[in-house]
Amino acid sequence: MRKLNFIFLAFILTFSVTKYSIADDHMEVSNLQIQLCKLNDGVTMKEYDAMISEYFQWAKENDVETFFSRQTALYPHNSFIGAGYDFVELLNTSHINSGKGWDKWLGTKSGQKLNARWQKLANCAVKMGAVVPNFINEKALTEDKDRIAAWNWCSLNPGVSYEDLLEEHEKRSSMLKENARGIIGWANLYPRVGMAGARGDFAHIAIFPDVESAQIYQQDQSDGGWKSYRDYNQNFANCEGDQFMIEKVLSDPNN
Repeated sequence: MRKLNFIFLAFILTFSVTKYSIADDHMEVSNLQIQLCKLNDGVTMKEYDAMISEYFQWAKENDVETFFSRQTALYPHNSFIGAGYDFVELLNTSHINSGKGWDKWLGTKSGQKLNARWQKLANCAVKMGAVVPNFINEKALTEDKDRIAAWNWCSLNPGVSYEDLLEEHEKRSSMLKENARGIIGWANLYPRVGMAGARGDFAHIAIFPDVESAQIYQQDQSDGGWKSYRDYNQNFANCEGDQFMIEKVLSDPNN
């Protein structure tokens, strides 16, 4: 498995349902912008949140709104401890809308002013990846603003193609439709811009409404589901294991 050059890739990212990831009753690939942030000395979270609130208003006025959430660690791998970030922010939208937003952020006076304020308040590293949804409970994902995200980075086994992987994920998605095992969303993240140091070729992202629901899945693993997980690791991809993040949805343009 490829090891990380950026420690943060072990524990971040999110999966959300937005108007950009679901259209015409089928799932589409969306863009996920990842911001790993540490507040600058003397800055409070209240001051930072005031700036973020202004960003939400700016994005609405400039027609570049995105789904926006923030994550903090719950059950991380040890690599999280020394990562040096206070929190992770995630912006999910279409690739085109993301590009449009950046052009306005960097190319307008109002965007430049907010950008300068952002940099005075925090040091944030920005990365981008592509998210492919596999299974969704749209109602639950839309209504739940405080939830758990489980991340599991994997690398393809020798001789396994991405086409093989997608076919296997489609089969497993059908199984979740019969028994969701506490999961309200499952997607894969594929590294794209600025993510050459990713821990693997892709990450599984499972969303649960709460820790109790996440433990329903763990119970299923203990009751024999581990055999399916073992077979997946042997036949498709080598995965390093789950880690949990607490996610709070701060803005959703659809609600």
